[in-house]
Amino acid sequence: MKFAKTFKGVPDGEIYPVEYQPGDECPPELEDAARELEVLEGKADKQTKPKA
Repeated sequence: MKFAKTFKGVPDGEIYPVEYQPGDECPPELEDAARELEVLEGKADKQTKPKA
């Protein structure tokens, strides 16, 4: 997935945050956070909680 907005995150193996620009590829380890903040391109995948 690619970023639609500017996003700062710390990818695996790094100790400092990286500022990603729109169009940059989102690292898999940051996808959940980026999706939660709605900064990814395309339709947001709504995660639904399973019914108990």
